[in-house]
Amino acid sequence: MIKTYLNHISLGAISMSMILFALMSEYVFGFTPCSLCLVQRYPHILVAITSIWLVFFRKHNLFIYPLNTLVMAFSIILSSYHVGVEQGIFLGPQSCSSSNLSSMSEKSAEALLIDILNTSVVRCNEITWTFMRLSMASWNLIMSIALFIGWTVSSLNFLKFFQSKSFSK
Repeated sequence: MIKTYLNHISLGAISMSMILFALMSEYVFGFTPCSLCLVQRYPHILVAITSIWLVFFRKHNLFIYPLNTLVMAFSIILSSYHVGVEQGIFLGPQSCSSSNLSSMSEKSAEALLIDILNTSVVRCNEITWTFMRLSMASWNLIMSIALFIGWTVSSLNFLKFFQSKSFSK
């Protein structure tokens, strides 16, 4: 049980450190996040909160480990979508991506102005920061996959412990 306890503490700490790094790069280094970047933070916030809850209340409910595994699967989907938008594989949200130049001739000046005003300054399809030639969304994808594997292993370990405890009674 202690091994499982240490697993969820370390996995939650990784998610928390990812959130802290995102906040530090936003507020200290001045990298303004796009709307997809902001949405990608929510799964890590949820995992960090459930991990803190597990630490303080020491309530190891059977559903929390699989829940965090599913949350990390959702994080993989979000970050994969964002990486795809950055690489031009997917079209990003209209409010977050550069305008399609082919449709500009069909619009009036007022419609173009409205489109410009409704589009965020930070584009989801433009990479503003890289480390080792990978964008922040790519690093989020890599870390989300690693956390998904970690939560899956932790879930299986907890399930084995739970089953052995219930069969021994």
